[in-house]
Amino acid sequence: MEIESKFLVKDEAEFRDLEKLSRLGDYSLSETVVQPVEDTFLDTEDMAVMASGYYLRMRKDVGKEGHWVTIKSLGGFEGGAHKREENVSFLPEGLSLLECPDAGIRNRIFELSAGFDLGPILKLKQKRAISQVKLGERHVAELALDRVELKSENREKTYSELEVELKSDGTSEDLAIISKYLMENYDLSWSPFSKFERAILFAENLPDKTLLTHQERAVCMQLREHKNIYGKQAGILLELDRGKSSSELSLLFKISEPEIETLNLKFEKERLSFFPFATDEAADRELHFNSGSGILDRGWEAMGFEEWTPESLFERYSVDEAKAKRVRDAALTLFDGLSPYHGLGPEEKELLALAALMEDIGISASREEKARMGKEILLSHPLKGLKLHSLRMLALITELQDPGVSEKNLGQALKGSHIRLPPNLQSKALVLAAFVRIADLLETQVVPVRPGRIRQLEDALEIELIGRDAEKARKKAAKRSELWEYLFGTKLWFTPTEESHEPRTEEEKEGAKGKVGEKIGEKVGEKVEETSEKAEKEREASKEKKKGKASKKFTVKPGDSMGEVAHRIFSYQFDQMRSHEKGTRKGEDIEELHDMRVAVRRMRAASKVFKTYLDSRQLGPHMKGLRRTLGAMGDVRDLDVFREKAEEYLETLPEGHEHDLEPLFAVLEEEREKARKTMLAYLDSEKYARFKKEFSEFLEVPGAGELPTSNKKNDALPHRVKDVLPSVIYARFADIAAYSEWVEGPYVSVERLHRLRIAAKGLRYTFEFFEDVLGDNAKIMIKELKGLQNHLGDLHDAVVAIDLLSSYMRTGAWGLAESETWKRSGKQANLEGMEGIEIYLASREEELRTLLNTFPEAWAKFRSKEFKEKIEIAIENL
Repeated sequence: MEIESKFLVKDEAEFRDLEKLSRLGDYSLSETVVQPVEDTFLDTEDMAVMASGYYLRMRKDVGKEGHWVTIKSLGGFEGGAHKREENVSFLPEGLSLLECPDAGIRNRIFELSAGFDLGPILKLKQKRAISQVKLGERHVAELALDRVELKSENREKTYSELEVELKSDGTSEDLAIISKYLMENYDLSWSPFSKFERAILFAENLPDKTLLTHQERAVCMQLREHKNIYGKQAGILLELDRGKSSSELSLLFKISEPEIETLNLKFEKERLSFFPFATDEAADRELHFNSGSGILDRGWEAMGFEEWTPESLFERYSVDEAKAKRVRDAALTLFDGLSPYHGLGPEEKELLALAALMEDIGISASREEKARMGKEILLSHPLKGLKLHSLRMLALITELQDPGVSEKNLGQALKGSHIRLPPNLQSKALVLAAFVRIADLLETQVVPVRPGRIRQLEDALEIELIGRDAEKARKKAAKRSELWEYLFGTKLWFTPTEESHEPRTEEEKEGAKGKVGEKIGEKVGEKVEETSEKAEKEREASKEKKKGKASKKFTVKPGDSMGEVAHRIFSYQFDQMRSHEKGTRKGEDIEELHDMRVAVRRMRAASKVFKTYLDSRQLGPHMKGLRRTLGAMGDVRDLDVFREKAEEYLETLPEGHEHDLEPLFAVLEEEREKARKTMLAYLDSEKYARFKKEFSEFLEVPGAGELPTSNKKNDALPHRVKDVLPSVIYARFADIAAYSEWVEGPYVSVERLHRLRIAAKGLRYTFEFFEDVLGDNAKIMIKELKGLQNHLGDLHDAVVAIDLLSSYMRTGAWGLAESETWKRSGKQANLEGMEGIEIYLASREEELRTLLNTFPEAWAKFRSKEFKEKIEIAIENL
């Protein structure tokens, strides 16, 4: 996070006085270093980076090798200070931008540009005089006095600016004091823009005060060529930004003045939030682009990912290829017949063909969640030759096939999809999704129906449906065409017929398309924190102290029955749970609650491992009690973990920052007290007492809950550990291995990684339950699984922490859901004294990126040949 104040220096005399500065009141200045600098700003042809709310800069210190690559967020000026997200990395001489050694920067650039080529859009030169600002031993800020040169075609401009940027030991109070001193002693004015933003205004010959922000203007410029509702709205806003009146725009866009005024009022109230397109912030949590080891613009294989063809995916996921091709043909017929309306080109047509083919790809994974599963499959199995932006569009089109998505909840659906795309590509994806929706509906009839001739009516478009079930399809088609009608404001009428009036030759098809076009034309014109050595020793000492509390650990022999072993595990872990209950109630040592919760988790894990050998009717009520107990302790434990991580972070900071998170800790303490009251109320309840009594009595009966070892015909059933444990282990191993196709592609779903962690925990607990009979290799595998589990656990903790901290920074409340009601209220959090929390949030975001980038390495250890060999050796011990 960059925090600075910027001032415009009004005249040359004032500039010369500032050059002589040696103090700023109580603050001292170091000797000045003068450095000429050349900045080049890059973006895609349609300003994808700016439309995402960022700008990309390559800075060259004249006379030195290499560049400094910087990604900064736009805007952020409030109360005299600029607060912006900032990521900086050094790029050695001779390397391209996408060869940047910093993987986080490299991925971020590729994400923001959606894989499109980047080129220079602006250049500026400046001469910087830089001094360090100190108060005693504290390095508070950096002061830069800049003389900036701008050029645009035949115009030139030079201006002077003073920047004061906070450094690690500086606070917002320091910045306010320095700013006040400068404003009182020199003729300066606040500069609300970054140099990039000011250069853009100069290049486009715009005044300082405009209707649209830089990001809003970039979004509207992306959308204005689109022929749908969003293109028209974007075009109107761009003309309003340039000062056009409602009467002028009414003639230009052929809509009434009241409609334009309504749009203007809506924009003033909601800004661009009435566009449904997902923001960068919303997209960043669910999907992570893993760059692999190759350079990002050389194809999927160069990045270390397997490429797939439609045919190979059809075979992998058992897709009905014949049906898929019929859906594709129907979608393409609609695309061609309605081309004068949507105005999309060959590239979009090719993508539509692919999207229609892939529409059913998720059905084998989950019929009920076909659309969501299809999205995940496409993101984790990149199709050969498909560019990054096309892959994302394909996944989004597939996700939008969910029947629950309608024009009423379109914004919520797009923002919840977590697929980052520039607004113009999201807009195109919506149009293509509308075609696939209709085409798929026609295919779902008992006898497939296909679209035929398309004709322009007075106030609608008529689409002929051909096939025996055309009448049935017509009744459903109106509902499935709602998305198209919303986007283009034109009704689609479906007319059933059994006889085809379609042109049969290519010439006839082109001619028919031209005629329809003429008529329509007339109509429409996740840095990982390490536990300190001291904290680790304290934990080990605490564990040693508690060993006396537990009952003797159960033992397992190869000849034992699985039911017997389950009974011993439940008994031992139930004793563990009760032994830590007193400490949990007392609340002085957070490890007591942790250990009590682990015991409950192990019992629940055992119920799954031994499920085949236990009577679910007898065991069910007790498992329900365990589930309630686990839920009652969850909130307190989560808050303890959050606080512990935050305290570990504080230990890494320089002296003087130990109070950076005090506002956060005050809220956490309050929330923990509430959560403890709820937990203690449950532990004091009759329901919990009854659960303990009944489960204790159940465990006192030898053989309780075990299923018979033979059936009604007296056939012997396998039940001995030595006979059935191999299949149990391989089943748990298969549970984890099944995730390989979901976590080894270019996109990794954070939710998938969380589920993988649970699966890994299941295998680890299985090894722990049977450690006595599996030999030394079991201990090694338990350690390796703990490593994978801890990696995924830290990753999940980081995701949750980022969401909670981000919400807290926006709302000022812990865990408050940001509902539409809250947003409309216009309430903002009081950010006074929260700079430390902002920096902590940035630290957790960096931690998440590191964990995601290093996950493939952790995963590779588990997927290695050596790990499988250890399983085989362990099983041989039986």
